[in-house]
Amino acid sequence: MPVPVVEPVVEPVVEPVVEPVVEPVVEPVVEPVVEPVVEPEPGFLAGDDEALLRVICEEEPIRWERNARGTTLSFRMVFEDGTTALYKPEQTLGHSRWEAEVAAYRLNRALEMNHVPPSCPRRVLRDDLVGAEGMTIDFRTRVTEEVLFDADGTVQGMAMYWVPSLYEERDIRLGGEWRWWIAKGGHIPRGREADAASLSDLMLLDWLTVNTDRWSGGQIRRSGSTTGPMVFIDNAAGFGPSGENQTGAVWPNFYRAHRFRVPVVERLRELDDDALDELLSDVLHVEQLEGLRARRDRALERIDELIEEFGRDSVLYFD
Repeated sequence: MPVPVVEPVVEPVVEPVVEPVVEPVVEPVVEPVVEPVVEPEPGFLAGDDEALLRVICEEEPIRWERNARGTTLSFRMVFEDGTTALYKPEQTLGHSRWEAEVAAYRLNRALEMNHVPPSCPRRVLRDDLVGAEGMTIDFRTRVTEEVLFDADGTVQGMAMYWVPSLYEERDIRLGGEWRWWIAKGGHIPRGREADAASLSDLMLLDWLTVNTDRWSGGQIRRSGSTTGPMVFIDNAAGFGPSGENQTGAVWPNFYRAHRFRVPVVERLRELDDDALDELLSDVLHVEQLEGLRARRDRALERIDELIEEFGRDSVLYFD
């Protein structure tokens, strides 16, 4: 009998299940953006001038007060944070020129001297001045007659930081021994190096501004104590109407200075004509700016002559 045909058993091919490889999702690490901390450049009395100017130039004072000091009309502005400022409006009294104060401050700041209190132009209302605390009949009469209000009832003027705790400097007088501290080879007494550098700054500043009233008394003060940093106040005599005829009164003081601070001279070299225009054209007129440019050039010529004669280290003496 025939042999039965046995069909081979064919096992189904089972393909192995290959699980897809799932790569883990790696979230990119985002580093936090850390903004660099920009410290303000040290300003007046090593403070922050920009922050101070924002207060006295932009914020509204909580109180106005009559300032009884001086022959010019001026007021005190008191702000919420306790800051106080002097306000001097445009007025008929000739020597009250607030523009010279602002120009002196800006020059001092641009040259990194930082001895002049911060100030800025500011426009205020007639009502603010007339309604100031402590107003007397005579003072109110002067305000209405002497302050040059515009038709809209406002007046332009200057706000200046009122420096607390100022002490009069009684030892520094014109012709005193301090002149030798800033002269070639002069001896600086121990502990007076900072004063010598400050007085060198003053000789240059007063030459640039043609300030003929520095030595009439009380214009050099000390902050905080009788030995504190020097503060140069009352700069309104600078840039006077006859300023160009008064250079002979201030040039000898600058000429006798042989020692200067390095950063001050560096900044002076950077103050070209365009820089001076940008800095001061809103407070000085064209003739005043021209005179300032000429005095800047003459100052640099004198400093370069000294460097050629005595050497750089002997002239750029203070850091």
